[in-house]
Parts: sequence; structure tokens; C-alpha cells
Amino acid sequence: KIKEELKPKKYDVTTLYWEDGLWPKIARSSQFEKMTLGVISFNALWIGIDTDWNKADVLLSAGPAFQTAEHGFCVYFCFEWYVRFMSFKRKRDGLRDFWFVFDSCLVLMMFLETWVMTAIILAVGGGSGAGLGDASILRMARLLRLSRMARMARLFRAMPELLILVKGIAAAMRSVIITLLLLAILIYVFGIAFTQLLDGKEELAERFGTVVKSMHTLLLSGTLLDGVGDVVRMLHAEHWVYVLVFYLFVLLAALTVMNMLIGVLCEIVSDVAVQEKAKLSMQYVRRMVAEAMEETKKGKTITKADFEAILRNKKAMEAFEKANVEVSGLSDGIDVLFKSDEEGEPRTFTVQAFGVALYEHCLRHNLIPKGATGLCRMGAQGS
Repeated sequence: KIKEELKPKKYDVTTLYWEDGLWPKIARSSQFEKMTLGVISFNALWIGIDTDWNKADVLLSAGPAFQTAEHGFCVYFCFEWYVRFMSFKRKRDGLRDFWFVFDSCLVLMMFLETWVMTAIILAVGGGSGAGLGDASILRMARLLRLSRMARMARLFRAMPELLILVKGIAAAMRSVIITLLLLAILIYVFGIAFTQLLDGKEELAERFGTVVKSMHTLLLSGTLLDGVGDVVRMLHAEHWVYVLVFYLFVLLAALTVMNMLIGVLCEIVSDVAVQEKAKLSMQYVRRMVAEAMEETKKGKTITKADFEAILRNKKAMEAFEKANVEVSGLSDGIDVLFKSDEEGEPRTFTVQAFGVALYEHCLRHNLIPKGATGLCRMGAQGS
């Protein structure tokens, strides 16, 4: 028990919701999550369409299709925010959830752009942006239109694979900076060398006339390999030794340091991906157990008899199969999971603690095969 109490609790925003009621039921619904993901994806595509085809400065000047789409997006996102807000037991708990605060900011900007700005323009007396000239209100409308790009960040929440990549890049930032610093030193040293070697060569002055020009040429042609053939021919026209020095730089910068940078990124992103998938898997197992508990009993603790009832639950069995969990191995490990404590009392779990214990048991006994990415995606829907 002490060991369980000392373990850091996994954060799950649904624990802050009401247990019963219409709004929390909608907020926890996988259909609602899928619909929201669809709207977010369509909105991301619509931003590009609107940028290319809608030349109006304000919404009132746009065509009917653009006005209908913007009002529709605003209505849905405001409704989604309201559903999640009403699901919280204590409304101030919404400030504890980063994604709810982030969504609140996005909805506020959308509300200001779509409805408040439209009302202000109508109040000023302009049915379009033409009568406003270069007024500050028109510049504010353009600024609010740029804020739409922030909505793209919601895709990271809906698609955990993207979020894993971003977290991996953030975790690798220190190693990346050090590698780039090594590359910068290499470019600087060879830049000085080429500037001194090619001093007085008028034909190469445009590319190697100063240290800055030499570094720029080495970055583009020697590191990023853009137009490397042209540089080699120019150097060969002067002397073949210059070509060898340039090849040495390409070997060190483009083939060694840049590939080392890729290796560092891949290694760290892979480690972060394993950790994030484990978190998502535990969230899924916990949600699955909670749903099965609602059908088998109403209590908040799980006993050995309760888990045996869960294993007989058809919905739970289908969920275990989707997660690639060997059900036969689970049934054989019931006694291990619910072994008696030192006082001889039967062991019980809370739903949250049991989700973690069940997942760890599956990993320990190889009941979840490595690379079960389906579990990762289902876990994201339950987070």
C-alpha cells in the first residue's frame, strides 16, 4: 500500500469530471472525440482554402460559403468547449488542464473574430471592409485572421503520434544545439581556410572573397549539398588541391556531422515514443476497466471476484483483443494480481491503481507484444 501511495499519480482530466450526467457522458464519448477530430481536420484544410480564395478583409465581405463555414466552425467549437466546461465538478479545475486552457484561448479568439468583430463592424456602419479604409479596426480584423493558425495545434492533441514527435524534438534540443555548434565551428574553420587559400582569386571572390561569404558557400554547397557540382568545377579550375580540401569538408560536415544529428534525433525520439506509448496504454487500460466496472458493479474498488466478472464481460474481452492482450494469460495471472497482503487480507484496487497494475502485469509477463501501436491510438481516445 505504501508503495502504491508513493507512486506519482497519472494525470487524467476525466477524473475531474462528474461521474454521471449528460455533459460528462458526451465528453467521455469516443464518438464525440472522433467527430471533434474530423471537424479539426476539416478546419485545418479550410484555413488553406480560405487563405487562397477568400480575399475579403472582414467576414461580412466574404462570400456565403466562407461565412457559413466560419459560423459553423465557431458554433461547433463553442459547443465543444461548453460540453467540457460543464463536465467539470468544480469549474475552476478547468484551469488545471493545459488543453482546456489552450482550447479556451482558441475559442475566445474565434469568438472575437467571427462574432464580436462582425458586430463591431456593423455598429460602425460598414457592411464591408471597404468603408473602413486603413482604420485600426480593420488591422485588428486581419490580426485575428492570422490567429486561426493556432487552431492547427489542436491536431497534436487529437493525433498522439504527432505529439510524440514534437516532445521527442524538444527532448533532443540540447543535443541538437551541441551538434549544430560543432557544425558551426567546422564551417568557421574551413571558411577561414578557404578565404586565405583563395585570396586574390577574382573568379572565386563572389563565393570565397570574405569569411562570411566562404561560410555561406560551405553551408549551402558543402553541408546542404546545394549546387555542389558548380563549386567543385570552379575550385578544380584553380587547382585540384582546393577540391580535395572541399571534399574533406563535405566528408566531415555533410556525411559525418549531419548524419550524426539524424542519429541523435532518431534515438531520442524513439525513447520518448516508448515512454509516451506506455502512458497512453495505461490510460486506455484504466478507461477500459472503468467501463467494464460500470456494467458489472457500481463500487469504486476492484476485488478478485470483480475482475473475474470483467473477464466474462463481452465488451471487455473485445477491448483486450483490440489491445493485443493475451486473455488466457490474464486469467492465469489473477492469483498473482490479487495475492493477499501481509495481514492475509485479500488485495483490492481502486480503478485508477488497477489500470496501472494491470498494464505493468501485462508487460512483465509479455502479454502485450512490443509495437502494439493500436493500443497507443485507443489510449489517446481515452485520455
